[in-house]
Amino acid sequence: MSVEENKRIACELVQGLDSDHGDAAFDLLHESALWTVMAHADSFPVSGSMSKAEFVEHIKRFRQAIPSGIRITVTGVTAEAARVAVEAESTATLPNGRILNQFYHFLFEIEDGTVRKAREYIDTAHGIAVHSG
Repeated sequence: MSVEENKRIACELVQGLDSDHGDAAFDLLHESALWTVMAHADSFPVSGSMSKAEFVEHIKRFRQAIPSGIRITVTGVTAEAARVAVEAESTATLPNGRILNQFYHFLFEIEDGTVRKAREYIDTAHGIAVHSG
């Protein structure tokens, strides 16, 4: 796959995680994909590695927990061969009335048109603060 094709796959996956895109983005994950949220388990409840099935279930539960929906916008992309870095921002109004305005950095490893590994870096302090109370 070309670098441009890998960038397209990574961006399509990130944008596809929002509430408006259904489940098509999950097809961009290889069946043995591993998604890792780069956070310490003792300080952030969603951390560590998930299989594709676990990640899909996590995203579906997350979407259901935000009835007004979540919007995700890609703000930057850098790629080298099969590794693609994507910066993104999400916005959502949570059921507690607080605004989630999360910033992300994803690092994807893409092989044969699907994501094999994903590492997600987020502002864990903001995530905890807006979900509390």
